[in-house]
Amino acid sequence: MVYQRDQAIKNFKPEPYFELNAEILANQQKFVAKLDPYQRFKDEAGLMTFMQAKHVQKGSQDGLIKDVQKQAKKSASPRLFSLSALQTMINRRYHASAADVLKAVQALYEAKYLSYPRTDSQYITDQEFTYLRQNLARYQKLVSKEIALPQIEPQSRYVNGKKVQEHHAIIMTKTVPSQEQLAKLSKLEQQVYDLVLRTTLAMFADPYEYEETTVIAQVGNANFKATGKVPTKQGWKILFDNPKTDEQEPDTLPPVQKGEQVQINLQTLQKKTTPPVPFTEGTLITAMKTAGRSLDDEASVAILKDVEGIGTEATRANILEVLKNRGYLVTEKNKLHVSEAGITLCKAVELEPLLTSPEMTAKWEQALQQISTEERTPDNFLSQIKKFVAKLIADVPTQLTGNAAIKQQINHQQQAQKSAEVFLETPQATVLNKQKFYIVKPKQGEDFTLPKKWSSKTLGKTAIKALVTKGETSKLKGFKSKKGKSFDAKLKLDGHKLSFDFD
Repeated sequence: MVYQRDQAIKNFKPEPYFELNAEILANQQKFVAKLDPYQRFKDEAGLMTFMQAKHVQKGSQDGLIKDVQKQAKKSASPRLFSLSALQTMINRRYHASAADVLKAVQALYEAKYLSYPRTDSQYITDQEFTYLRQNLARYQKLVSKEIALPQIEPQSRYVNGKKVQEHHAIIMTKTVPSQEQLAKLSKLEQQVYDLVLRTTLAMFADPYEYEETTVIAQVGNANFKATGKVPTKQGWKILFDNPKTDEQEPDTLPPVQKGEQVQINLQTLQKKTTPPVPFTEGTLITAMKTAGRSLDDEASVAILKDVEGIGTEATRANILEVLKNRGYLVTEKNKLHVSEAGITLCKAVELEPLLTSPEMTAKWEQALQQISTEERTPDNFLSQIKKFVAKLIADVPTQLTGNAAIKQQINHQQQAQKSAEVFLETPQATVLNKQKFYIVKPKQGEDFTLPKKWSSKTLGKTAIKALVTKGETSKLKGFKSKKGKSFDAKLKLDGHKLSFDFD
C-alpha cells in the first residue's frame, strides 16, 4: 500500500486548471464565493466560453444577493476510541508511532487507569456508562477548563451493548489518578490519557451548536455560493483546544439581505492538481482497516468488511514495526515511505499478484467460515495452501532471475546502500557509516574502526575528519568521566588507537 502510494506520488503529473471565484463587497466587508454548482475548467478557452454563455466578465460588476439561508445546526462529540482510532488521532496530533501508542495504552491499562487497549469497538455498554457517570466529578478535576456535563442519559452514538462483542471502547476506569500520579507518567502516556479522558467526558457535554449561513450571489446568469459558520454554543468543543489539529471553521459572513445589490469582482484563478499525500502511521492504520473495499467482487468486499481488512487491532502496530525494523519502511517527518529494499520486495511480489491481493485474504476467510460450518475440512484447506506454497517455491526463483526489472532494481538498491554508507571522503581515506561505529578505509594500509561515541561524547563529522586527515582533533568539550564529571580534551590517533591528549 505504501509502495503504491509512493509510486502514485512519483508518477504524478500536475495538470493546470482554472477556477472562477467572486469577491463580494457588502457593508464594507469582503468575502469570497465559489461558482455554484462548482466546476473547474481545463483551460482558459473553456472558462471564457462559459463566461460568455453566462454573460459575465472578469473584474468588478454589479451583482445581486439571490438567496440567504440561515440554519441552526448541531454537531455531536467525537465517537469513543477503538485502538486504531486512538492510534490514528495520537499520530495526527503528536506524531507518535502506532507501536508507541499501543505501548502507552498498555502501560495505562496495567496501571489500571484505562480499559483494555486491544479493542475494535467504539461503543460501551450501560454498565460502563453508569460508572463513568458516577465518577464524573472526579474525572472533571483532571481537566483545567470548567465545563457543564448535563447529558447524563445514555446516547446510542456511544452506548450500545449490541455493538460490543469482546471488549468495549477505550475509556477511563474507576481508578482515577491524582495530578501527582499523572505527572509520573511518560509524556506520551499523559497525552493518551488526556485525549481519552476529554473524548469520554465530551459524551456527557452538550452538542456544539452553530448557525450556518449560506449566501447565493448572482452575476449575469452565474451563481456563486459562500458558506459561513457562527458558533452559538461551544458545548463539548470547550474540552478540546488544539487549533493545529482541529478543523478550521469557515469564515463568518457579513450580514446581507436577499435582493440586496452588491459589487462583485470576478477573478479567474489558475491552479494545479496536487499529488496524493504520503501515508502517516495514523492514516495507514485506518487504510489497513478498510483494505480491500475497492474490490469488484461484492461477496469478497462483504467478507473483508466483517474481518476489518488487514490485521487486527492487536497486530497492526506490530506489522508496521516489523516492516520498519527490517528496513522496508522508513519514517521521514511522520511520513511513511518504502526504502530501496522495500521497493525490491514489492517488485518481486508483483510477479505473484495473489500474494498482495485482498481477494486472497477474502478467499481464505471464506474457507475458514466454511470449515466452521463443516462445508469444508481443515485438511482440504491446508492441502490447498501447501500446493500454493510449493508452486511459489518452484516458480519464484526462475521468475526473479529471468526478470530484467528485478535485476535492475537489485543493482539500484546495492548502489544506494553503498552510497548511503559513505560518511566521509578525504584524500587519505573513505569513512563508512555503520550502525554503531565507523570503518576507516585508508588509501594505503589496513582498515580500522572508530567509535561513534567516546566518553559519552558523540563524534561528528568534524572530529572524524580531523582524526583521519591530521591524526588529532582540536580541543573538544563535553566528555564525561566515569564519575560523571565533564571535561575538555583533544583526541589523537596513535596508530589505529584512539586516546586523549590533555596538552
